[in-house]
Amino acid sequence: MVRRMADKKQPDLDEVLARLDRLEAELAAAREEAASMKEELARKDQIIAGLQQRLFGKSSERVDPNQLDLDFDDATLGKPEPLPETGDTGGAPEEAGGRRKRHRRRKADLFPENLPILIEEIIIPAEVEADPAAWIEIDEEHHDELDVTRASMFWRRKTCKKFVRADDRGAPPVMDPMPEPSLPGTLCAPGLAAQIITDKHCDHLPHFRQSKRFKRRHRTELRASTINAWSCAAAKHLAPIGLAIRDELLGASYLQADETPIDYLSPGNGRTRQGYLWVYHAPELKLTYYNWQLGRGHQALVEVLGDGSPGSYTGALDCDGYSAYETYLRLRGKGISLGACLAHIRRKFYEARGQDPPAAGVILAEIQKLYRIEAEMREGGTATDNCRLLIRQARSKPICELLKKNIIAEKNRHLPKSKFGEAVRYALGQWTMFESYLSDGEMEIDNNLVENAIRPTKLGAKNYMFFGSAEAGELNALLYTLIETCKHNGLDPEEYLAEVIRRLPANATAEQAAELTPAKIAETRRLAEDAA
Repeated sequence: MVRRMADKKQPDLDEVLARLDRLEAELAAAREEAASMKEELARKDQIIAGLQQRLFGKSSERVDPNQLDLDFDDATLGKPEPLPETGDTGGAPEEAGGRRKRHRRRKADLFPENLPILIEEIIIPAEVEADPAAWIEIDEEHHDELDVTRASMFWRRKTCKKFVRADDRGAPPVMDPMPEPSLPGTLCAPGLAAQIITDKHCDHLPHFRQSKRFKRRHRTELRASTINAWSCAAAKHLAPIGLAIRDELLGASYLQADETPIDYLSPGNGRTRQGYLWVYHAPELKLTYYNWQLGRGHQALVEVLGDGSPGSYTGALDCDGYSAYETYLRLRGKGISLGACLAHIRRKFYEARGQDPPAAGVILAEIQKLYRIEAEMREGGTATDNCRLLIRQARSKPICELLKKNIIAEKNRHLPKSKFGEAVRYALGQWTMFESYLSDGEMEIDNNLVENAIRPTKLGAKNYMFFGSAEAGELNALLYTLIETCKHNGLDPEEYLAEVIRRLPANATAEQAAELTPAKIAETRRLAEDAA
């Protein structure tokens, strides 16, 4: 028995140790994989929570920092009460809780003073009518109802008289040439063309709905294809003004830029493809320029702002951190500087606030202080660029320095792929560009002005869904440029379009178009009002 056990092979110690090391390595790898899976599941839970907030939660991003100190759960996350309006509201008294009391606006505040008045009836008491001589009128009171007159459709006719000599009726008749149409190849007058354009690009009414309205209201058969053709003819006629607005844009010293996707029909593919509207806004010049591109690369910026050669744009360019802007900056090298958007930085921390409410509360509260300073300067109405620069250096700069320290302190407290970790990484990556607004009084704190200029295009796309072709994208970009720039200059887009379609020659020169941009028209009207 002892001999049989001695003959049995004893286990090798080195082999046992090697196997132990291998099992420990597999266990460590399994633990690391489990931790990674847990991190990935947490990240996906945050994404799902964010999508649920977008779909079912409040769209407002206002949040009370005090509420961020609470322990939010899934039922209450993302549903704080909105903050009261910040900044001065003209000395309005405060209600309990710090809310500003809103003044009830009168009729005179809602409607223009020069609104026509149609006196429909004058009511006199029966006893006065029976004996007018016995009464003296001392006052009157009015009962007003707001009404509207429906638009009417009519032919605008120019008659060319034809004459023949009285003493020689066999001679050829005499007649002046027939006038050229307002829009070549169409029967559309400037007023109707202006209505069609503003109905779609300002009031978001697609051409097929306009066609139904014409038939219902005016018993006129104007097919959507006809309306579309007239709109395209108007856009081509107005193209020189679009080029003039682009020249005005290049003369700015500060721009904001953003891009948004819009689908367009691509013949031969049986489906739509995605193009992009690149939007450039010059706050000081009160203009917005839309440029249609099939792609989202930096070449779109080169096409509008230039490559650094003479005539290219030089100045500051605010953006949202998209890589194409940095590529364009490296291409240019000089003559241009990039700024960042605090609203984008804030939005990422707002979306990540459920992961760490106290930390998010501190950061969002500091950002709110920066916005309150900007609101106070804006509401003052007299802050020049130099004044804004001094105020930012004195008040905003210390807050920015503290805000950066708070963000850096959170860097190692959150997983890199978590919502909070992504917010920290994005903020620190944009910080140098963001701080440039502290040394330039003309720059804005965020990119919200150009994002507001994108909203009309998205509202329109919800109705017309896509552009009819790649070429149609260019024409729509031009019409959006004219309408939004009119709004910035206080012009009625429909009135402006009718005027310039009538005044712009068929083959307009650059000089003629430059005199008909919204900025020029608004300036001319201001000078006329001042002279009067």
